[in-house]
Amino acid sequence: MRPGRFMIVVGGLGMILGCAAFITHEDSASASHSSISPIEQKDVAYIEREGVDTKYTSLDIYHHEDTETLRPIVFYIHGGGWAIGDKAAAMYAKPRWAIRNGWALVSVNYRLSPDVMHPEHARDVSAAFAWVREHAEEFGGDPDQIAVMGHSAGAHLAAIIACNEDLLAEFGSTTDQIAGVVLLDGAGYNLPERMESLPKRGLATKMYTEAFGDNPELWESASPTLQAKPGDHLGAFLAIHAGDREESAAQSKALVKAWAATGVRAELHHAPDKTHMTLNHRLGYRGDRETKRIELFLESIFD
Repeated sequence: MRPGRFMIVVGGLGMILGCAAFITHEDSASASHSSISPIEQKDVAYIEREGVDTKYTSLDIYHHEDTETLRPIVFYIHGGGWAIGDKAAAMYAKPRWAIRNGWALVSVNYRLSPDVMHPEHARDVSAAFAWVREHAEEFGGDPDQIAVMGHSAGAHLAAIIACNEDLLAEFGSTTDQIAGVVLLDGAGYNLPERMESLPKRGLATKMYTEAFGDNPELWESASPTLQAKPGDHLGAFLAIHAGDREESAAQSKALVKAWAATGVRAELHHAPDKTHMTLNHRLGYRGDRETKRIELFLESIFD
């Protein structure tokens, strides 16, 4: 990886019941403040899988009208407990925010549990990443400056593709093409630890079991905290945890420590006045503290 280049991923892992989208009148008004409207390309297939509805293997692109100038790309992965969610969710302000800052934004879908389990979600995201690199210049994106952003389960997926070389390698990509990682409120970066802490029954247990099964070896291979090792070529890293979510705080801190041990820049940020959902829903609004924190991070890693 070239010095000073980072790829970003923002995300966090949360409970399925908290994943219903909302938007307030204030948010709607704020979203209209930018005078620059992105050009939209919706439902672009990044891979075809036999018997799979293409809505699960497609992405949305938001870019500038001028496609001659190559701009950094923010690659966003939605959350939803690996079981629900969509690339269009929580796009209230993110596209205009990206355009306002001179970036392009790509939001990706992937196959969901219980139809699939790890590593299939991550394989889809890896395929999408490879597609974006290959086609970036067609929409004015710079293939060498991609920021991967994910929330909730999307945070886990962003982190695991950034440090598990096998996932990207299947599609001809490498981890050193990921310049940095930004994660929003993740709580499942160390799967063996997380699985052992879950109750025998309950929604969270069902969610994790359907996504990761009952094989401890699979849990380890799916754990960014355990896969990030000294000597790895990883990108810069920012993990944000919200409110008083103890699991998110603990898992984020441990992941930052593991990332820092590889010798790269790794940062932790607490958003005390945000919930798991508002952290994501408010991203992109003017005056939002966490938006500014992420914005400064991205600015520091993009040329």
